[in-house]
Amino acid sequence: MQYKGNATKKRTAAIGRFMRALHTYSAMWVLILLVFFSITGITLNHPTWQSKLGAQQSLTVLALPDAFQAWPAAAEQADYAAELASWLQQQGVKAVSWQPRFEDDEQTLELSFKRPAGYAVALVDFSSAEIELEQQFSGYLALANDLHKGRDAGLLWKWLIDITAIACLLFAITGFYLLLKMPSKKSVGNALAVIGGMMAILAYLISLH
Repeated sequence: MQYKGNATKKRTAAIGRFMRALHTYSAMWVLILLVFFSITGITLNHPTWQSKLGAQQSLTVLALPDAFQAWPAAAEQADYAAELASWLQQQGVKAVSWQPRFEDDEQTLELSFKRPAGYAVALVDFSSAEIELEQQFSGYLALANDLHKGRDAGLLWKWLIDITAIACLLFAITGFYLLLKMPSKKSVGNALAVIGGMMAILAYLISLH
């Protein structure tokens, strides 16, 4: 019986050490991201807070390269758009994704580029062999807010958001477990958890009236 009791104590102690390590390192692993998402959560909650720091807008006309001056056949349009989009990105267009729209009747092409807090639109006029390029960036605050939401930020950034959310869950769950193992602080911790939950519910209900 004593052997079983000692084994149980050792197992409990091992679980406790594991939970403390997981609690600590899950937070430290994404510490900078937790700070970032906390700050941008506040700025998103106050949409009237505006800043144009870093904002840029431009309208330029580029000569359409010789290799792109012929109107592509329907079967070649996807490859043509991909190659032209790549060329425009080499000219400085920043984008995470892009979408083409061909107008066969007027023989024009519109390429729409998306990025966090910005966009670019390239209108290709085959008759004049010119590209009218409009670019806009809404500033660093808008960039931070869009990154918080994962808007037009790409697949890798979306994975990063998921990883941060999982780390937050681990931090919360392990913190709750560690609190349960501290009898002197368990009652206060449980009370704070209940109060926090009730505050969220009351805030939601009051906001509906």
